[in-house]
Amino acid sequence: MIEKLQAKKKLIIGVTAGVLVIGGAGYYYTAQHNKPATVDHTGHQTNAPVMAMGDTVTLDAKARQLAGVQTAQAIVKPLAKEIKTTGKIAMNESGRTYITSRVEGRVDELYVTADGETIAPGQAIAAVYSPTYIAAQEEYLLTLENVQKLKNAGKDIVQINKSLVGASRRKLQLLNVPDSDITHLEHTRQINDHMTIYAQFGGTVLEKQVLPGAFIMPGDKLYSLSDLSTVWLYADIYEKDIAGIKPGQPVMVNSGAYPGETFTGQVTFINPVLDDATRTVKVRVEMANPSGKLKPNMFVNANVQIPLGDSLVIPESSILDTGSRKIVFVAQSEDTFVKREVVTGQYADGYVQILSGLQPGETVVTAATFLIDSQTKLGGFGSHAGHGGGGAASTPAATGAQTSGAVAPAQAPTAPTAPPAAGDEHSGHSGH
Repeated sequence: MIEKLQAKKKLIIGVTAGVLVIGGAGYYYTAQHNKPATVDHTGHQTNAPVMAMGDTVTLDAKARQLAGVQTAQAIVKPLAKEIKTTGKIAMNESGRTYITSRVEGRVDELYVTADGETIAPGQAIAAVYSPTYIAAQEEYLLTLENVQKLKNAGKDIVQINKSLVGASRRKLQLLNVPDSDITHLEHTRQINDHMTIYAQFGGTVLEKQVLPGAFIMPGDKLYSLSDLSTVWLYADIYEKDIAGIKPGQPVMVNSGAYPGETFTGQVTFINPVLDDATRTVKVRVEMANPSGKLKPNMFVNANVQIPLGDSLVIPESSILDTGSRKIVFVAQSEDTFVKREVVTGQYADGYVQILSGLQPGETVVTAATFLIDSQTKLGGFGSHAGHGGGGAASTPAATGAQTSGAVAPAQAPTAPTAPPAAGDEHSGHSGH
């Protein structure tokens, strides 16, 4: 009974093993016959989806779809480059001045007492007790009296006295005494103990440099002023963009302090020295500031539009930059692309100027450029290595015989045969 069970078990195991072997052989045979056609080592083409010969790459429709190939034509169009940068508002140095004293004396009163106040030209700013001013007034009054007393003297004396009056009057004027004060002195003949100092210039007080009670000398600074009705903007321009910046060029400026408001100015100076740390050049822009909204030391954004004129352009994505060369792939037909070197100019609005290497109307690849270029690097091997057929020969049924150097396909395993019967000496050699 036990022997019968063991025999049945062996029969079941044998049948199962045979089914598995036959199924595996069928799968292997089907896989071998369903492989895509490739290029054999003799150089014959067998319907490869990607072919590369030198700088020319051929892609079939499915390969182009999988790679996402897109193209565009080289066209001539007007181009304008936009440079966006940041800058800092600064004081207009040409409008920065000092109000100084022309006499010596003691400052008894200041009429402008705080930084940031605005001073108009001719405005009274201080009262100074000045012996020099008092002496000048006395001298002027004496010359007037001499002219009056000697008006009937000889012609020469009268002429001399008139000259002395003119000289003494000129002295008061040099002390910055207004003509109205001199005229008032002539009529009243009353000497003023304090001299009123008037502003020679107008502007905003940056610094008050004197205090009441201080003794001043001619040339001493009383106030530091700046005319903020015009300000300067210093913008940083990278060296790659500096060629397009010219004096007189308009600049648009906006600030986060005034959303939606735009200020205008124009380039007045380009620094001749490049900043070695930032690789930028300082460009000075002069801007009108009548409302005083633009404050010195304020950070702003600047925008410069540089017209480049009509140019032959292609999309920026078409360019493959190798470091030493600029490469594009020109479409010769729907499925054939040729590598070509070009010389580029400025980049603007998503386009790049082409100075040489292309003609208007030629079609270039704008997407999958790097993938196509990789095929030219890999050559014939790379063109079919990714498709599972590299180096494999076709089946003997299709070719009739193996070519030199081709690998013969693996033979399907056969089912195990029964062992030879006892005593049959030649049955084991029937397969040779």
